Amino acid sequence: MDQPIIDNHYMTREFLETTLVQNKTRIDELEKHIQTVTQRSYGEAAERNRMRNEMQEWTLEALENANINESEAQEIADICGFELTKEFEVEVTVIYGITVNARNEEEAQNAIHDIDFDSVSYGEEVTYLSSSVDNIEI
Repeated sequence: MDQPIIDNHYMTREFLETTLVQNKTRIDELEKHIQTVTQRSYGEAAERNRMRNEMQEWTLEALENANINESEAQEIADICGFELTKEFEVEVTVIYGITVNARNEEEAQNAIHDIDFDSVSYGEEVTYLSSSVDNIEI
């Protein structure tokens, strides 16, 4: 009778140990490759950042010296991925001179307290509002 012979070599201890060693070796190779690619990626990102910063510096200087116009500078900024402006946090002290129509001093003070200085909005009892910048700190 012709019956297929079942080859159980894949189940031997030696085969399993050999496969395990091969797999561990392959995992080590892949981890080294990942590390190499990651280091290369960080290096390339650092180089791109350096080039972008240098292009920003050059563009802003060229714009300031009128070697290029605003449109050209904006095109360079768009291509290189930087802004032509910088964000500054500025602390400003403002002094207001306010004229208030009121029956007495208390109503005048209340009218002042009702002013929303954040949006510079005020009620109709305020007939004049002027301001001046007293101090700027950057």
